[in-house]
Amino acid sequence: MRNKIFGWIGIVWGGLIVLSSLFGATSSGSEAYEAGQSSGAIFGVLLLCAGIYYVRKKNRAEQPDENQDSSETH
Repeated sequence: MRNKIFGWIGIVWGGLIVLSSLFGATSSGSEAYEAGQSSGAIFGVLLLCAGIYYVRKKNRAEQPDENQDSSETH
């Protein structure tokens, strides 16, 4: 459950970072400033992808274990 919560946080934050980098005002500043903006956009995309991964990921506790046969008793 904790991973799903953090996943949703990653989706929201990553999405906002990506939207900000797409629709934000671009200024022609120094090269270091432009590199920082590009790095921020890449971080936003990675955060968004990681959030989507953890929201879609199945929890192992919720999945039945296929290797165990409940009909066997010793």
